[in-house]
Amino acid sequence: MANRLVCMCNFVDEAEIKKLLEKGADSTSQIQSLTRAGTSCGRCLPVIDGLVEDHLKTKPKPQQGKLRLGF
Repeated sequence: MANRLVCMCNFVDEAEIKKLLEKGADSTSQIQSLTRAGTSCGRCLPVIDGLVEDHLKTKPKPQQGKLRLGF
């Protein structure tokens, strides 16, 4: 699959966004801060939102409520 340019204003491609998501970024605002993508005209924000959402769906969720303290 070809690496598509997501943000034309700031020249940010999909691979760069996915790399940051793998390194721990977990929100559109973090991607914006790290790359400036979506901070100019905003037309790419739905794509960035989708990439973040897709990543969060596949990311393992911590098991909540399973911790037992031995008091």
